[in-house]
Amino acid sequence: MKSFLINLKDRIWFVPSLYSVSSLILAIMTITFDYYMAASIEGYLPSFMMTRIDLAQIVLSTIAGSLLTMTTFTFSTVMVVLTTYSSQFSPRALKHFVNDKTTVRGLGIFMGGFIYCITALLFMRQSLNQQFVTASFFGVVYAVVCLAFFAYFIHHVATSIQISSLVGRLEKDSLKVLNFYKDLQKENVVQETKLVPPLYKLKEEVCSKQSGFLQFVDFKGILEHCEEKDIHIDINIGIGKFIREGQPLYTIYSNKKTNEGLTEFLSLGSARMGKYDLEFSIQRISEIAVKAVSPSINDPNTARDCIRYLGVLLGETAELNDGVLTLTDQDGNPRVTIPFFMFDRLLYKAFYQIVHYANQDISVILALLDAMIIIQKEMPENRQETVFSFHRYILQNIDKENMQEWDLKFLNEKVDELHATLR
Repeated sequence: MKSFLINLKDRIWFVPSLYSVSSLILAIMTITFDYYMAASIEGYLPSFMMTRIDLAQIVLSTIAGSLLTMTTFTFSTVMVVLTTYSSQFSPRALKHFVNDKTTVRGLGIFMGGFIYCITALLFMRQSLNQQFVTASFFGVVYAVVCLAFFAYFIHHVATSIQISSLVGRLEKDSLKVLNFYKDLQKENVVQETKLVPPLYKLKEEVCSKQSGFLQFVDFKGILEHCEEKDIHIDINIGIGKFIREGQPLYTIYSNKKTNEGLTEFLSLGSARMGKYDLEFSIQRISEIAVKAVSPSINDPNTARDCIRYLGVLLGETAELNDGVLTLTDQDGNPRVTIPFFMFDRLLYKAFYQIVHYANQDISVILALLDAMIIIQKEMPENRQETVFSFHRYILQNIDKENMQEWDLKFLNEKVDELHATLR
């Protein structure tokens, strides 16, 4: 159920649908009030809340047309921003703007306002026996709210399209994923090898019924399920990894035959989900840096900013252990195992494309070494050698003999600084 709700909230139509349904309910309530109660309490309401039916129809018609125009403009603006994101930043960043709260709320508010006005107009004839109605007053209030939010939406779009703002938001999202796994690790066990489950009589291998990426695992739900059924689940792939149809997805260890599936605790989809996929969250920033150093964009300043953010994020992974995550029940019995993270893999995936495409740009190379310094300062001793080894990978394709004197000077300074941080 939790995986279903997460996927549902990830749909762009979900929030606008909620606003539209709420507006429809508001329209029905207003119509009902005008038809049954407005006449009896007319003397107790402020005069500005009550309008004649003919004037109310004109007001609501005008608001409905205006809101439909605003909705069309909003959709057009969203499409322009998506095109910009795809061409200049990264296709993987599209979903970040589409699912942005301000974007979906804007669409929902404008669509809801149009639905309110149209619905109120449709049933206005049922109030012909009344001289005054309140539907137009609420329509005007709704229109003012829409106008204020429209101004905020324009400001939000102008801010969102700036590369520094986008990278900053992606970094915050990645930190949320990191903190989620840090908290998960505190409550469970992470070690290099899998904990051997207690002796079970049966072993059942379950294959995937579809091809796709493992988007989400309901850790709490699957742990409670395993504890209740007295079983052990060994998930074969980590979050964000691809699996084809028919490939073993997980193994169930139990004392009696069970036909229950885990589809409610595992979510497979055609695209990776940055909300729980740490490697993908980091990859989105990395792709913006790669795009920035391409000949078509040629923006090394953006690449350097992205690299520094990547350095900060990978430095935060110092608290995450390598190996396999084992979820244990209240008695300390292992119930669920799933591959966790490997620091060297995260380090390589974050920078290897940047190293490949920017090996001739000394400014980007210096930024990469700055990132290595940031990361190495945060790492425990057992990982510092990995970071130091990676800096040699960065410098491997550089022709130092033909470098300019000043470039070589600053390059050596960064290397010496990296040496000094090695404990």
